[in-house]
Amino acid sequence: MELKKHFETSGQWLFRWRSYLPAYLLLPLPWVVSNFQRPYGQHDLHETWVLFCIAVTGLGLLIRSLVAGFVPRGTSGRNTKQQVATSLNTTGVYSLCRHPLYLGNFFIALGWVMFFQNGWFVTFYVMTFWLYYERIMMTEEAFLREKFGKNFLAWADCTSAFIPNFKNWKQPALKFSLRTLVRREYLTCVGAMVGFVILELVEHWQFDGQVILEPLWILLATLTATTFIAVRSLHKFTRVLAEEGR
Repeated sequence: MELKKHFETSGQWLFRWRSYLPAYLLLPLPWVVSNFQRPYGQHDLHETWVLFCIAVTGLGLLIRSLVAGFVPRGTSGRNTKQQVATSLNTTGVYSLCRHPLYLGNFFIALGWVMFFQNGWFVTFYVMTFWLYYERIMMTEEAFLREKFGKNFLAWADCTSAFIPNFKNWKQPALKFSLRTLVRREYLTCVGAMVGFVILELVEHWQFDGQVILEPLWILLATLTATTFIAVRSLHKFTRVLAEEGR
């Protein structure tokens, strides 16, 4: 099989399971945790570092939010069985790079990985992320090339695949929709916070020998759970978050 075709075929399989396969990060985790040390053995310094990690993850959430708040229905979704695109997004964040959602995913998980202050773990993550998502991006672009032809090629010729080029910025075609953003991204935001709560539990288990959370983290975990229940209920049982064409 032609190598390009092989990458696109394997990318289709990875695309289908892309919500679960990133669990590969758990493979080196026992080794990473066993070598985990607080900076200079000080808890306060580590908490400052954690805030920086949260900011990195927050950057990823911001990127995904800028996508979700402007895109029309039928694009940039969570579909897994097949590629779906009713239109070609070339404005807003999509004028900066062709795969902004994956760029957002990169920073979200990078914040978690940086938590352990392990250079080898960060390197492992960056390399495997690229190998993993490169095939998915090739598959998506093969679909878009076939469906949108010259329009896709013209956009791809002047737009970077992954690294944003801010000189290319074009005003989004649609107005920003907070309801669409909340409906599309609440699971991602909740998952990001749950990730840090779990990492805090791992930290205290490693250094204190018990599963505990400090009051601030208990508050954040409670707010996260409350937000999930509230938004999930609105999404499932009402039309509050629905919007025409979104």
